[in-house]
Amino acid sequence: MTQLETIESVIPRVPCPICLNSRLEVALVCDTPRNPCDYQAVCGHCGYRFMVSSDVKTMEELWPRVESQIIQKGCPQCGDHKLRTEFVCDVKSEDCYFVVRCSDHGHYSQVRGNSIQYLFS
Repeated sequence: MTQLETIESVIPRVPCPICLNSRLEVALVCDTPRNPCDYQAVCGHCGYRFMVSSDVKTMEELWPRVESQIIQKGCPQCGDHKLRTEFVCDVKSEDCYFVVRCSDHGHYSQVRGNSIQYLFS
């Protein structure tokens, strides 16, 4: 399988780093003649552009790490680490986010796509 075929097979399962939507288009970008060409994904929802490679991570691969980081940070209201996480997408607005529920106290909070980068800092 070529690099393009690998990327095309994985890209439908890759979330946008900003809005978590998976409606992405891939284009080959060759900016300068001396450098190799890169594959760039463009989110059809928010318009964010980012480089992709054959080792791009799918939501299935990212989920355990995101969930682990959310649990490690604890509930924003009480600090408890017994949390349940769900990934939710609103069909009408196409917004996607994580819903975090504190198991013991019933607190709810949202982690949106643009907040996920701060979980790993």
